[in-house]
Amino acid sequence: MDAYGFKEPEKKTKQIAIAAKEITLMKSSRRKEAQLRTGLFFSMLVTSVTMVPLLVSVPQMRAAEQQVLVAPLNGPYYVVRHGAFSFGAAPSGSTAAITTVPHWSSSFSFGGISYALNMVGTSPFTTNVTTTIPTVIQPITFTFAGGKSISPPATALVNSPIFKSTTFPTGTGQFLDVFQRANFAKPVAINSSYHLQLGTPTVKPLLSVAVPRSAGVSAVTTTGRTVGLLDIAFLDGFLNNLIAAGQYSPGSLVIFLVGNVFEYEVNTNNCCIGGFHSATSEALNQVVSFMFTAYNQSGIFSGGVQDIAITSHEVAEWANDPLGTNIVPPWGRPPQNTGSCFSDLLEVGDAIEAFATPTFTVTLNGVTYHPQDEAFFSWFAHQSPSIGAGGRYSYVSPAKLTSPPPSCT
Repeated sequence: MDAYGFKEPEKKTKQIAIAAKEITLMKSSRRKEAQLRTGLFFSMLVTSVTMVPLLVSVPQMRAAEQQVLVAPLNGPYYVVRHGAFSFGAAPSGSTAAITTVPHWSSSFSFGGISYALNMVGTSPFTTNVTTTIPTVIQPITFTFAGGKSISPPATALVNSPIFKSTTFPTGTGQFLDVFQRANFAKPVAINSSYHLQLGTPTVKPLLSVAVPRSAGVSAVTTTGRTVGLLDIAFLDGFLNNLIAAGQYSPGSLVIFLVGNVFEYEVNTNNCCIGGFHSATSEALNQVVSFMFTAYNQSGIFSGGVQDIAITSHEVAEWANDPLGTNIVPPWGRPPQNTGSCFSDLLEVGDAIEAFATPTFTVTLNGVTYHPQDEAFFSWFAHQSPSIGAGGRYSYVSPAKLTSPPPSCT
Protein backbone atom coordinates (compact mmCIF):
# COMPACT_ATOMS: atom_id res chain seq x y z
CA MET A 1 0.00 0.00 0.00
CA ASP A 2 1.49 3.38 -0.93
CA ALA A 3 1.16 6.78 0.74
CA TYR A 4 -2.05 7.52 -1.15
CA GLY A 5 -3.96 4.43 -0.07
CA PHE A 6 -3.29 2.51 -3.29
CA LYS A 7 -1.85 -0.92 -3.60
CA GLU A 8 1.31 -0.90 -5.66
CA PRO A 9 0.21 -0.33 -9.26
CA GLU A 10 1.00 -2.93 -11.85
CA LYS A 11 2.22 -1.42 -15.10
CA LYS A 12 0.36 -2.71 -18.13
CA THR A 13 1.54 -2.66 -21.73
CA LYS A 14 -0.55 -3.38 -24.77
CA GLN A 15 -0.33 -7.06 -23.90
CA ILE A 16 -2.08 -7.71 -20.61
CA ALA A 17 -2.32 -10.98 -18.80
CA ILE A 18 -5.82 -11.96 -17.83
CA ALA A 19 -7.42 -15.16 -16.60
CA ALA A 20 -8.39 -17.28 -19.59
CA LYS A 21 -12.11 -17.67 -19.34
CA GLU A 22 -15.20 -16.14 -20.85
CA ILE A 23 -16.05 -12.93 -19.01
CA THR A 24 -19.36 -11.17 -19.39
CA LEU A 25 -19.16 -7.54 -18.32
CA MET A 26 -22.86 -7.03 -17.69
CA LYS A 27 -22.64 -8.05 -14.03
CA SER A 28 -25.38 -7.50 -11.52
CA SER A 29 -23.91 -4.15 -10.53
CA ARG A 30 -24.13 -2.97 -14.12
CA ARG A 31 -27.66 -4.29 -14.46
CA LYS A 32 -28.48 -2.26 -11.38
CA GLU A 33 -27.00 0.85 -12.99
CA ALA A 34 -28.84 0.23 -16.23
CA GLN A 35 -32.09 -0.15 -14.30
CA LEU A 36 -31.37 3.05 -12.41
CA ARG A 37 -30.69 4.95 -15.60
CA THR A 38 -33.58 3.68 -17.66
CA GLY A 39 -36.10 3.26 -14.86
CA LEU A 40 -35.38 6.19 -12.56
CA PHE A 41 -33.74 8.89 -14.66
CA PHE A 42 -36.90 10.37 -16.04
CA SER A 43 -38.72 10.37 -12.71
CA MET A 44 -35.71 12.12 -11.20
CA LEU A 45 -35.86 14.73 -13.93
CA VAL A 46 -39.33 15.72 -12.88
CA THR A 47 -38.24 16.69 -9.37
CA SER A 48 -34.75 17.96 -10.08
CA VAL A 49 -34.25 21.71 -9.93
CA THR A 50 -31.30 21.68 -12.31
CA MET A 51 -32.53 19.10 -14.82
CA VAL A 52 -36.17 19.94 -15.38
CA PRO A 53 -38.12 18.21 -18.17
CA LEU A 54 -37.16 20.46 -21.05
CA LEU A 55 -38.46 18.30 -23.87
CA VAL A 56 -41.97 19.42 -23.07
CA SER A 57 -43.96 18.45 -26.13
CA VAL A 58 -42.35 15.41 -27.68
CA PRO A 59 -44.74 12.66 -28.72
CA GLN A 60 -43.54 9.24 -29.72
CA MET A 61 -42.58 10.40 -33.18
CA ARG A 62 -43.26 8.82 -36.50
CA ALA A 63 -40.17 8.84 -38.67
CA ALA A 64 -42.00 10.08 -41.76
CA GLU A 65 -42.79 13.43 -40.13
CA GLN A 66 -40.60 16.45 -39.44
CA GLN A 67 -41.21 17.32 -35.81
CA VAL A 68 -40.58 20.59 -33.99
CA LEU A 69 -38.91 20.22 -30.57
CA VAL A 70 -38.94 22.84 -27.85
CA ALA A 71 -35.35 23.84 -27.00
CA PRO A 72 -33.40 23.42 -24.83
CA LEU A 73 -33.78 19.67 -25.12
CA ASN A 74 -33.74 17.23 -22.25
CA GLY A 75 -30.19 16.32 -21.22
CA PRO A 76 -27.84 15.35 -22.48
CA TYR A 77 -27.38 12.35 -20.28
CA TYR A 78 -24.94 9.52 -20.67
CA VAL A 79 -24.94 5.75 -20.49
CA VAL A 80 -22.33 3.05 -20.12
CA ARG A 81 -22.66 0.36 -22.75
CA HIS A 82 -21.18 -3.03 -21.90
CA GLY A 83 -20.12 -5.65 -24.40
CA ALA A 84 -19.15 -9.26 -23.80
CA PHE A 85 -15.46 -10.10 -23.96
CA SER A 86 -14.62 -13.64 -25.07
CA PHE A 87 -11.11 -14.78 -24.28
CA GLY A 88 -9.36 -17.88 -25.54
CA ALA A 89 -9.51 -21.07 -23.51
CA ALA A 90 -6.35 -22.12 -21.72
CA PRO A 91 -5.32 -24.72 -19.17
CA SER A 92 -6.38 -24.06 -15.60
CA GLY A 93 -4.14 -21.56 -13.87
CA SER A 94 -2.65 -20.10 -17.04
CA THR A 95 -3.37 -16.75 -18.67
CA ALA A 96 -4.16 -15.45 -22.14
CA ALA A 97 -2.53 -12.32 -23.63
CA ILE A 98 -5.12 -9.67 -24.46
CA THR A 99 -4.37 -6.73 -26.72
CA THR A 100 -6.02 -3.40 -25.88
CA VAL A 101 -5.03 0.19 -25.03
CA PRO A 102 -2.04 0.61 -22.68
CA HIS A 103 -3.23 0.88 -19.09
CA TRP A 104 -2.25 0.40 -15.49
CA SER A 105 -3.99 -1.41 -12.67
CA SER A 106 -4.28 -0.80 -8.95
CA SER A 107 -6.89 -0.83 -6.18
CA PHE A 108 -8.15 1.17 -3.23
CA SER A 109 -10.09 0.24 -0.10
CA PHE A 110 -13.16 1.77 1.47
CA GLY A 111 -15.46 0.40 4.15
CA GLY A 112 -13.46 -2.79 4.36
CA ILE A 113 -13.91 -3.54 0.64
CA SER A 114 -11.13 -3.52 -1.95
CA TYR A 115 -11.98 -1.97 -5.33
CA ALA A 116 -9.85 -2.84 -8.37
CA LEU A 117 -9.33 -0.34 -11.16
CA ASN A 118 -7.78 0.05 -14.59
CA MET A 119 -6.83 3.41 -16.12
CA VAL A 120 -5.32 4.40 -19.44
CA GLY A 121 -1.60 5.12 -19.67
CA THR A 122 0.92 4.51 -16.92
CA SER A 123 0.59 5.08 -13.19
CA PRO A 124 1.13 8.67 -12.06
CA PHE A 125 2.27 7.22 -8.71
CA THR A 126 5.20 5.24 -10.03
CA THR A 127 6.08 6.56 -13.51
CA ASN A 128 7.33 9.87 -14.84
CA VAL A 129 6.73 9.48 -18.56
CA THR A 130 4.42 10.56 -21.38
CA THR A 131 1.98 8.04 -22.82
CA THR A 132 0.51 8.89 -26.22
CA ILE A 133 -2.54 6.91 -27.27
CA PRO A 134 -3.06 6.36 -31.03
CA THR A 135 -6.46 7.78 -31.90
CA VAL A 136 -8.87 7.15 -34.74
CA ILE A 137 -11.89 9.32 -35.58
CA GLN A 138 -14.66 7.58 -37.46
CA PRO A 139 -17.12 10.22 -38.69
CA ILE A 140 -20.66 8.99 -39.39
CA THR A 141 -23.47 10.65 -41.34
CA PHE A 142 -26.96 9.42 -40.52
CA THR A 143 -29.72 9.88 -43.10
CA PHE A 144 -33.25 9.71 -41.72
CA ALA A 145 -36.55 8.93 -43.41
CA GLY A 146 -37.53 11.90 -45.53
CA GLY A 147 -33.96 12.36 -46.71
CA LYS A 148 -32.55 14.57 -43.94
CA SER A 149 -28.82 13.86 -43.46
CA ILE A 150 -26.81 15.01 -40.43
CA SER A 151 -23.02 14.97 -40.67
CA PRO A 152 -20.27 15.50 -38.06
CA PRO A 153 -17.69 18.31 -38.06
CA ALA A 154 -14.60 16.10 -37.91
CA THR A 155 -12.20 18.92 -38.71
CA ALA A 156 -13.60 21.02 -35.88
CA LEU A 157 -12.90 18.20 -33.42
CA VAL A 158 -9.36 17.69 -34.73
CA ASN A 159 -8.65 21.42 -34.27
CA SER A 160 -10.23 21.59 -30.79
CA PRO A 161 -8.62 21.36 -27.32
CA ILE A 162 -9.33 17.62 -27.32
CA PHE A 163 -6.27 17.31 -29.58
CA LYS A 164 -4.65 20.77 -29.55
CA SER A 165 -2.85 22.41 -26.65
CA THR A 166 -4.43 25.41 -24.95
CA THR A 167 -4.62 27.03 -21.52
CA PHE A 168 -6.90 25.46 -18.89
CA PRO A 169 -7.44 26.52 -15.27
CA THR A 170 -4.67 24.19 -14.02
CA GLY A 171 -2.21 24.13 -16.90
CA THR A 172 -1.57 24.05 -20.62
CA GLY A 173 -2.06 21.06 -22.89
CA GLN A 174 -4.76 18.84 -24.30
CA PHE A 175 -7.95 18.60 -22.25
CA LEU A 176 -7.37 15.00 -21.15
CA ASP A 177 -3.73 15.50 -20.23
CA VAL A 178 -4.41 18.61 -18.15
CA PHE A 179 -7.39 17.00 -16.42
CA GLN A 180 -5.60 13.76 -15.58
CA ARG A 181 -2.61 15.63 -14.15
CA ALA A 182 -5.03 17.59 -11.97
CA ASN A 183 -6.92 14.41 -11.08
CA PHE A 184 -3.72 13.00 -9.56
CA ALA A 185 -2.07 16.31 -8.65
CA LYS A 186 -0.36 15.08 -5.48
CA PRO A 187 1.69 12.27 -7.08
CA VAL A 188 2.17 14.35 -10.26
CA ALA A 189 3.83 17.03 -8.12
CA ILE A 190 6.59 14.45 -7.66
CA ASN A 191 6.39 12.79 -11.07
CA SER A 192 6.14 16.07 -12.91
CA SER A 193 6.86 14.62 -16.36
CA TYR A 194 3.79 12.38 -16.22
CA HIS A 195 1.44 12.99 -19.16
CA LEU A 196 -1.43 11.20 -20.89
CA GLN A 197 -1.97 12.47 -24.41
CA LEU A 198 -3.98 11.58 -27.49
CA GLY A 199 -1.99 11.16 -30.66
CA THR A 200 -2.71 13.16 -33.80
CA PRO A 201 -5.91 11.47 -34.95
CA THR A 202 -6.32 9.43 -38.09
CA VAL A 203 -9.64 10.48 -39.63
CA LYS A 204 -11.31 7.57 -41.40
CA PRO A 205 -13.45 8.09 -44.52
CA LEU A 206 -16.97 9.23 -43.75
CA LEU A 207 -19.50 6.45 -43.20
CA SER A 208 -23.04 7.06 -44.44
CA VAL A 209 -25.84 5.16 -42.71
CA ALA A 210 -29.50 5.06 -43.72
CA VAL A 211 -31.68 4.92 -40.60
CA PRO A 212 -34.80 2.72 -40.88
CA ARG A 213 -38.11 4.40 -40.13
CA SER A 214 -38.44 2.28 -37.00
CA ALA A 215 -35.04 3.34 -35.64
CA GLY A 216 -34.95 7.12 -35.79
CA VAL A 217 -36.33 10.46 -36.81
CA SER A 218 -35.07 13.93 -37.71
CA ALA A 219 -36.53 17.06 -36.17
CA VAL A 220 -36.05 20.82 -35.91
CA THR A 221 -35.73 22.65 -32.61
CA THR A 222 -37.45 25.94 -31.84
CA THR A 223 -33.97 27.48 -32.09
CA GLY A 224 -33.71 26.34 -35.70
CA ARG A 225 -31.29 23.45 -35.24
CA THR A 226 -31.82 20.22 -37.17
CA VAL A 227 -31.29 17.18 -34.94
CA GLY A 228 -31.50 13.44 -35.33
CA LEU A 229 -32.96 11.10 -32.70
CA LEU A 230 -31.66 7.56 -32.97
CA ASP A 231 -32.75 4.36 -31.23
CA ILE A 232 -29.75 3.32 -29.13
CA ALA A 233 -30.54 -0.36 -29.70
CA PHE A 234 -30.10 0.21 -33.44
CA LEU A 235 -26.87 2.10 -32.80
CA ASP A 236 -25.48 -0.62 -30.53
CA GLY A 237 -25.98 -3.26 -33.20
CA PHE A 238 -24.46 -1.07 -35.89
CA LEU A 239 -21.33 -0.25 -33.85
CA ASN A 240 -20.78 -3.83 -32.69
CA ASN A 241 -20.96 -5.07 -36.28
CA LEU A 242 -18.63 -2.32 -37.42
CA ILE A 243 -16.02 -3.18 -34.79
CA ALA A 244 -16.36 -6.91 -35.42
CA ALA A 245 -15.41 -6.28 -39.05
CA GLY A 246 -11.84 -5.67 -37.84
CA GLN A 247 -11.25 -2.13 -39.11
CA TYR A 248 -9.95 -0.69 -35.83
CA SER A 249 -6.78 -1.41 -33.87
CA PRO A 250 -7.34 -2.61 -30.30
CA GLY A 251 -4.34 -0.52 -29.26
CA SER A 252 -6.09 2.73 -30.26
CA LEU A 253 -8.89 4.88 -28.94
CA VAL A 254 -11.68 4.84 -31.52
CA ILE A 255 -13.96 7.88 -31.54
CA PHE A 256 -17.25 7.41 -33.39
CA LEU A 257 -18.25 10.99 -34.16
CA VAL A 258 -21.65 12.40 -35.11
CA GLY A 259 -23.11 15.89 -35.36
CA ASN A 260 -26.48 16.87 -33.86
CA VAL A 261 -27.50 13.23 -33.39
CA PHE A 262 -28.70 11.97 -30.00
CA GLU A 263 -30.00 8.65 -28.83
CA TYR A 264 -33.16 7.54 -27.09
CA GLU A 265 -34.17 4.40 -25.24
CA VAL A 266 -37.36 2.58 -26.28
CA ASN A 267 -39.07 5.70 -27.68
CA THR A 268 -38.29 9.32 -28.42
CA ASN A 269 -39.75 10.54 -25.14
CA ASN A 270 -36.65 9.01 -23.51
CA CYS A 271 -34.18 11.40 -25.10
CA CYS A 272 -31.43 12.63 -25.21
CA ILE A 273 -28.29 10.53 -24.75
CA GLY A 274 -25.22 12.55 -25.72
CA GLY A 275 -22.59 9.83 -25.81
CA PHE A 276 -21.10 6.75 -24.22
CA HIS A 277 -17.89 4.76 -23.99
CA SER A 278 -17.39 1.03 -24.04
CA ALA A 279 -15.11 -1.82 -25.05
CA THR A 280 -15.82 -4.93 -27.05
CA SER A 281 -14.04 -7.85 -28.70
CA GLU A 282 -12.98 -7.21 -32.27
CA ALA A 283 -11.61 -10.75 -32.49
CA LEU A 284 -10.36 -13.39 -30.08
CA ASN A 285 -8.18 -11.68 -27.46
CA GLN A 286 -8.54 -8.29 -29.23
CA VAL A 287 -10.44 -5.69 -27.18
CA VAL A 288 -11.33 -2.38 -28.82
CA SER A 289 -11.90 0.52 -26.43
CA PHE A 290 -14.09 3.22 -27.97
CA MET A 291 -16.40 6.15 -27.43
CA PHE A 292 -19.43 7.49 -29.27
CA THR A 293 -19.91 11.24 -29.11
CA ALA A 294 -21.92 14.07 -30.58
CA TYR A 295 -20.22 17.34 -31.49
CA ASN A 296 -23.32 19.49 -31.30
CA GLN A 297 -24.18 23.07 -32.10
CA SER A 298 -25.29 25.69 -29.60
CA GLY A 299 -28.97 26.31 -28.99
CA ILE A 300 -29.86 22.65 -28.44
CA PHE A 301 -29.10 22.08 -24.76
CA SER A 302 -28.81 24.39 -21.77
CA GLY A 303 -25.77 24.84 -19.53
CA GLY A 304 -23.28 25.54 -22.31
CA VAL A 305 -23.44 21.97 -23.63
CA GLN A 306 -22.09 22.46 -27.14
CA ASP A 307 -19.02 21.77 -29.31
CA ILE A 308 -16.62 19.59 -27.20
CA ALA A 309 -18.77 19.31 -24.06
CA ILE A 310 -19.96 15.76 -24.76
CA THR A 311 -16.60 14.65 -26.18
CA SER A 312 -14.71 15.93 -23.13
CA HIS A 313 -17.15 14.12 -20.84
CA GLU A 314 -16.57 10.83 -22.65
CA VAL A 315 -12.81 11.05 -23.15
CA ALA A 316 -12.26 11.75 -19.44
CA GLU A 317 -14.48 8.81 -18.51
CA TRP A 318 -12.77 6.54 -21.04
CA ALA A 319 -9.33 7.34 -19.59
CA ASN A 320 -10.49 6.58 -16.05
CA ASP A 321 -12.42 3.43 -16.95
CA PRO A 322 -11.41 2.20 -20.42
CA LEU A 323 -13.07 -1.21 -20.13
CA GLY A 324 -16.14 -0.18 -18.15
CA THR A 325 -15.11 -2.40 -15.25
CA ASN A 326 -14.12 0.04 -12.49
CA ILE A 327 -16.57 -0.57 -9.66
CA VAL A 328 -16.57 2.00 -6.84
CA PRO A 329 -18.72 2.51 -3.73
CA PRO A 330 -22.29 3.38 -4.84
CA TRP A 331 -22.99 7.09 -5.16
CA GLY A 332 -25.99 9.37 -5.60
CA ARG A 333 -26.28 11.91 -8.39
CA PRO A 334 -25.14 15.45 -7.46
CA PRO A 335 -26.33 18.07 -6.84
CA GLN A 336 -29.77 16.58 -6.10
CA ASN A 337 -30.70 13.00 -5.16
CA THR A 338 -27.36 12.28 -3.50
CA GLY A 339 -29.04 9.92 -1.05
CA SER A 340 -30.49 7.76 -3.82
CA CYS A 341 -27.88 5.50 -5.44
CA PHE A 342 -27.36 6.38 -9.08
CA SER A 343 -24.27 4.37 -10.04
CA ASP A 344 -21.43 2.23 -8.76
CA LEU A 345 -19.04 2.96 -11.62
CA LEU A 346 -16.09 5.35 -11.84
CA GLU A 347 -17.72 7.78 -14.27
CA VAL A 348 -16.05 11.15 -13.75
CA GLY A 349 -18.42 13.04 -16.06
CA ASP A 350 -21.69 11.59 -14.77
CA ALA A 351 -21.09 13.05 -11.30
CA ILE A 352 -21.17 16.56 -12.82
CA GLU A 353 -23.68 16.32 -15.69
CA ALA A 354 -26.79 17.29 -13.66
CA PHE A 355 -25.45 20.66 -12.50
CA ALA A 356 -27.16 23.67 -14.08
CA THR A 357 -23.94 24.63 -15.85
CA PRO A 358 -21.71 21.57 -16.13
CA THR A 359 -19.34 23.23 -18.61
CA PHE A 360 -16.67 25.92 -18.49
CA THR A 361 -14.95 27.83 -21.27
CA VAL A 362 -11.48 27.87 -22.81
CA THR A 363 -10.22 29.54 -25.97
CA LEU A 364 -8.00 28.25 -28.75
CA ASN A 365 -7.05 30.25 -31.84
CA GLY A 366 -9.78 32.77 -31.09
CA VAL A 367 -12.52 30.11 -30.76
CA THR A 368 -14.38 29.55 -27.49
CA TYR A 369 -14.94 25.93 -26.45
CA HIS A 370 -17.07 24.37 -23.71
CA PRO A 371 -15.44 21.35 -22.06
CA GLN A 372 -17.32 19.73 -19.19
CA ASP A 373 -16.14 19.92 -15.61
CA GLU A 374 -15.25 16.48 -14.18
CA ALA A 375 -15.14 14.75 -10.80
CA PHE A 376 -11.78 13.71 -9.40
CA PHE A 377 -10.87 10.14 -8.53
CA SER A 378 -10.66 11.04 -4.83
CA TRP A 379 -14.41 11.74 -4.77
CA PHE A 380 -15.23 8.16 -5.80
CA ALA A 381 -12.54 6.65 -3.55
CA HIS A 382 -13.67 8.68 -0.48
CA GLN A 383 -10.13 9.94 0.01
CA SER A 384 -9.62 12.68 2.58
CA PRO A 385 -7.82 14.86 1.89
CA SER A 386 -8.27 14.71 -1.87
CA ILE A 387 -5.16 14.12 -3.95
CA GLY A 388 -6.68 16.26 -6.73
CA ALA A 389 -5.60 19.78 -7.64
CA GLY A 390 -6.06 22.24 -4.78
CA GLY A 391 -7.37 19.43 -2.57
CA ARG A 392 -10.64 19.62 -4.54
CA TYR A 393 -13.01 16.81 -5.48
CA SER A 394 -13.81 18.22 -8.93
CA TYR A 395 -11.78 20.08 -11.53
CA VAL A 396 -13.07 23.64 -11.84
CA SER A 397 -12.63 26.05 -8.93
CA PRO A 398 -14.73 26.74 -6.94
CA ALA A 399 -15.43 23.03 -6.81
CA LYS A 400 -18.90 21.68 -7.48
CA LEU A 401 -18.05 18.66 -5.33
CA THR A 402 -16.75 19.67 -1.90
CA SER A 403 -16.57 16.30 -0.14
CA PRO A 404 -16.90 12.60 -0.98
CA PRO A 405 -20.42 11.36 -1.68
CA PRO A 406 -22.67 10.45 1.27
CA SER A 407 -23.93 6.92 1.68
CA CYS A 408 -26.91 6.12 -0.55
CA THR A 409 -29.64 3.55 -0.79
